[in-house]
Parts: sequence; C-alpha cells; structure tokens
Amino acid sequence: MPRWPVFKELTSDTPHLALARLPDCAQRLLAHADFQGGLALTPGGALKRVHVDWAAKDFNWPGHTPHELYRYNKVLNEEDVFPLWVLHRHLLHTRHARHHGKMFRTTNTGRSLIGAPHRAFNEIVPRFLFEVDHGAMSRGGLAIVGHLIDYLDALNLVAGDWIGIDALTERILGPASKQVWDRRPLSLYVGVIRPLIWCGLLLEVDADADAFETNVMKSPLWHHAFALPSDDVLGLQRGLK
Repeated sequence: MPRWPVFKELTSDTPHLALARLPDCAQRLLAHADFQGGLALTPGGALKRVHVDWAAKDFNWPGHTPHELYRYNKVLNEEDVFPLWVLHRHLLHTRHARHHGKMFRTTNTGRSLIGAPHRAFNEIVPRFLFEVDHGAMSRGGLAIVGHLIDYLDALNLVAGDWIGIDALTERILGPASKQVWDRRPLSLYVGVIRPLIWCGLLLEVDADADAFETNVMKSPLWHHAFALPSDDVLGLQRGLK
C-alpha cells in the first residue's frame, strides 16, 4: 500500500504538471547545485547571497520576484526568499540534497528528479504536505485543528469554484465565535491552502492581497493527483445534476 494512499502516482504524460511550482523549483535548485558542483553555504548553513540572487531570478516566484524583493532589500539573504528557505530545508529532509564540505550538494536521489517533473512531484509533494509543520513556519504558530486528510476531503467538495478564505473557513469549520478575533482563516491559509497552492493543487487569485481576501479553487491537477473518499460523493452529485 502506498505511504500516502490519497495520492495517485503521476506519470510523465500527466497534464498540468507545470502548475506545480514547488517541485519545479526543486528541480531547478538541484540541477543548479549539480552543475555548479555544489552551492556555498554561510557559517549558519544558509545559501550564500550569490545563490539566493540566482534563485530569486530563476524561480520568479509570485510574491517573491526580484522586483518585489529588491524593493525592500538592498541585498537578499536566504530567509528573504521564503520559498527558497522552505525548499532548502525540505530537500535536506527528503535527502535529495545534503550539506557536505560547507556546500549544498545534490545527492544521487536528487539527480533522478532533474528533468522528470512527474517523479519530482511524486517524491516531493506528498512529503511536503504531510510531513512539514507549515503552521510552525509562521509567526505565532498557526496550527490547524485536525488532520490534513480531513481538509483535503472538505476542499474536494467545496472548492470546485472560486471561494474566499473566510467563506471556506466557515464551510469547513463552522461559524466563528463573535467574541474573539477569528484566527482560523489565517491558520487555514498557512497550514493548508498555501502549501496546496505551492504544489499546484489549488489556484489562487489576489495572491498579493491579504490572505483573507484571497480566493481559491481546485486546480486542473487536483483530480490527477488525489484519490479521496469524497470522490464518490462528487460523482453522485454530478449524477444528480
């Protein structure tokens, strides 16, 4: 049985893989490190600025493009390019890269992902979604309530069309208490929605706005990647229309 039974095994002819920005940038970073013979690290273990500058330009990640980053920073450190900071640590965790001799180096396992988007997705995305504590990477520790699989099932049913984060939170978790500020939309965005967007499984509009104003929906890659219990409910709903 697969370690993550909700995921289908993607193949080289799976459509819409280009939507999956995280594994695409993982391939780019691994290929660059391999071509360069390794990327130099700071004493603290971060990539040196020359490599951070390369990543900002090569990734061209929405919200973290060179134009946006250099608007507020004269120089870029790794933590300034948040997707790079996350990806660096995740590739070490999955052993597609390692630190050796004060360098970030691509491993043999990592080389097998270069030029193979489907393999990169299969090996990187499930572990990114299920093994990374996304809430812990935010200030204040925005932990989600429950398990990711429950949110995937709920999103499968309610995110077939554009929906705002506030409305999505109420659909999944119920109405908010009127007596305290509702942190749940932000926790949902940081712990569930943003990781799925990075993996190309949700689409997002107003990405440069406040998270509460963001609208999301399932991407065309969603049903190629997931086999969820609620798929049967969706099939029944389609049959009744």
